[in-house]
This record gives sequence, structure tokens and C-alpha cells, in this order.
Amino acid sequence: MVAIGSIASWQPGRGPVTTWTASPASREIMARAGRDPMPPSFQQAQHLITAHRAKADGRDVPRLIMASWEIEGWCDVAAMTEAINAHIRRHDTYRSAFEIDGETVIRRTIDDPDRIEFIPTALGFMEQDEIRTHLLSATPDTLEWDCFTFGVVQKADHFIVYANVDHLHTDGSSAMVIYRDIDVTYHAVVNELPDALPPTAGYRDFTVRQHLQTNAMTLDSRPIKDWVDFAREADGDWPGFPLEVGDTSAGTAGRVVTVELLNSEETAAFDQAYRAAGARLSGAIMAGAALAEQQLTGAETFRGFTPSDSRTAVHSASAGWYASIFPITVEVGNGDFARAARSAQKSFDANKHLAAVSLKRVMELASADGLGATLASGPLMMVSLFDFRKTHDANASRLGIYIDNLSRGDVNVWITRNVDQTIATVSFPDTPEARNSVHLYLGVLREVFTDAAKRTAGRVDEVA
Repeated sequence: MVAIGSIASWQPGRGPVTTWTASPASREIMARAGRDPMPPSFQQAQHLITAHRAKADGRDVPRLIMASWEIEGWCDVAAMTEAINAHIRRHDTYRSAFEIDGETVIRRTIDDPDRIEFIPTALGFMEQDEIRTHLLSATPDTLEWDCFTFGVVQKADHFIVYANVDHLHTDGSSAMVIYRDIDVTYHAVVNELPDALPPTAGYRDFTVRQHLQTNAMTLDSRPIKDWVDFAREADGDWPGFPLEVGDTSAGTAGRVVTVELLNSEETAAFDQAYRAAGARLSGAIMAGAALAEQQLTGAETFRGFTPSDSRTAVHSASAGWYASIFPITVEVGNGDFARAARSAQKSFDANKHLAAVSLKRVMELASADGLGATLASGPLMMVSLFDFRKTHDANASRLGIYIDNLSRGDVNVWITRNVDQTIATVSFPDTPEARNSVHLYLGVLREVFTDAAKRTAGRVDEVA
């Protein structure tokens, strides 16, 4: 099972710790890097500006995504150094440094990846809480070039590897890329085998393509029209958490909770139910969220955001922030799962292409008045799916993806499908109201999923 949770829930235990950070020479090289005319991706630009404003206000914002896994034996520090540096040099996202000039983001890059070097430092024996604290405090912030660190915690017969990377350079899928890169290369070096990793297109290629596509769009472009239609239909009822979250203006403390939605037998039955309804897992997940909201609010129409990985085939093994959101509309009607799943799947398939167009770009083309709709003013909500059924190797069964305990006030729900289990992870602002609301929400969400799982294929066919 692939675990999803917060860094505060990560269980590395105690032990000797070695960390890898940028060498002083690498920091100096990046500080003198030449200006690159290519702007950051839309995802990166928004993240950087948010981080810049938060820093000016003395606030922290969520930013870290950590991948962690186990390797048997005693860590060969020289081999791990080679594996980490091979990963960093393989992916060009790590060769960009950014600075903010007003509302403009400036990129600086170097051409030769071999000039970047991460070096190990032995930190000695640390307790579990010390390791977590170090992880959160030692990784430079978003506006620093080297906002990614790596490390190992040595145990008696194995060691735990971690890669702690700012969202600027990673997303959920990239966590898997980072794991595979370092794990495969480390074992190749230790066993004196050739590098088995295939070449990959760079994040810069994706950024160029993204800007060429979006800059050519006008208000008459189909994706822009579709986003505008969604905004008009929402008319202020933008995808948000259906329950009270309290005052989120005073701080940025967050919390992450993970619960089991479906056990092995229930997961298999849920698969049967949505397939018989003519939907796929993506539509079934969004239908579950829609039905949960209906039970809580009575709403017959659900509007949600869900992310999509914008990687093309050539970027499938590339690290970077490729995920972007697109809107979903589900007609819930009388609360029948099969009907909601079909509605959700239709909307998912029709709107997935909108992930290629940043909502920020839509706002640039259409002012609030031009949209003819009320824009979102409160915390938003995102529902996303991680499907790890294709992850087979032994180490991946011990893989975890963790985020920091910070919040901007939004609520994010991740539904994780493992081979024999379905789990839900929710990140939310750490207020008394939000804690109570999320507890209630997860109870209703589990009820919806288990109810759908009870349906036999014959029953679903009858309803359909």
C-alpha cells in the first residue's frame, strides 16, 4: 500500500541521519546564473507570487511534498550521492532559480547540469520528532533555488530514504518519478549495473508548450469559453467545502487526516458497481463526493475541481509540477449512485482538456464583469484521485507521500486507490470548526462509498 499523509504522521523512527544538500559552489553558480527569457509555468508563477506575498506578511504557506521509502541493508553513502545527483541533473526543473520583481517572476538557469552537486552531511543519531522538525526547517523556502533536500535514516537492517521537494518542482506524480529515479539508480550503482533509466523530455519543454498554447487563446477559444460557462453557471457557488471551516485569516496552521473508505472486499464491490453503471474510477470518485455533499446540504448539482496530470507521453518520466485543475459538474438528482457516476464521468471526460488552461489565464482574458458571474471569495475545495494499482515492486509497497501541516484555508481531498484498499486523505485548516466538519464529512463520505459498494452488478444494471 502507498501511504498518503502529513509529514507529522511520517514514522521514520529513530536512528543516524545523513542529509544531502546543495554544495556551496552550486549555490554560488546558481546565484550567478544567466537570466532566462522563458517565464515559469502558470502553476509555478502562482506558487512563487503566493510565497513572495506570504513572506512579506510573515506567513507560511503549504509547499512541501515528500516521498519516502525503504531499502534493505546499510546505506552506501557514495552510491546514494551518485543516485541523488543523477536525479537532479536528469531533470531540468532543478536548474531554474526564480526571483520576484514586483509582479514579474524572473527565471535564471544554467545549461550544464553537471555543475550542480549535492553533498552528504552526517547529522548523527536523531529521535523521530527531531527528524521531522529537521525535515520541515532545513529545506530552503520556495524563493530559494535549492528548495529540495534528501536524506536517509539508518536502521538495523534497512534504511529509510526521503526526498523533500518544494511544490515548485514536484507534484503527486513527480513523487513517484523521484522515488523510481533514485531507487533504480542507487541499486544500479551498488550492483555495478548500467543506468536503466530512459531519457525524458524536460519541464522547460512543457512550459514552452503551455505558454504557446495559452498565449494564442482568446475569448473565442473553446477552452476559455468552457471555463467562462462554468463560472457563469456557478454564479458564486464555486467548488468549496460544504461545511463550516471557521476563521482561517489568523494563521496558516493545517492538519491532515487519513481514513479507510473501503476495505479489500468493499473496494472490489465498488469497482463492480461503477463499471456496471458505465463509469470509470474517476467518475465514481467524483460521484461519491457529489453524493456526500448532497447528503450534507441537499444540493442537487455538485461543482468541483479535480486535478489532471498534463504530462504527454514524452514527459511521463519527467519531474516537475504538471498537475493543474479543471472543473466538474455532477447532476446528483435523486441520489442514485449509478446516475451520478455517469453524470460525473461525462463531465470529467468533457472538461479534462481545461486543465491545460490555467484559471489565472482565463481571468486575464475575461474580467469579473466580463464573466458575468461572481468569482470565488472563500476557501476552495479540490477532490483528486491517486491510483497506485500499477505500482508493483516491493519497495513501492512501502512508499509514502507526505505533505507539510500548513493551510491557506482550502480543503483538499485525495482518494487513494491501492490494490486492495481505498483510502481518503483530507488536508484542512486547523480550526475547531474545520476539525469537527471534516470528521462529519469523512463519515458521510465513507457511508456513500460503502453504500455504493453494496450494490451488485445486477442491481446497478436494473437501476441504469
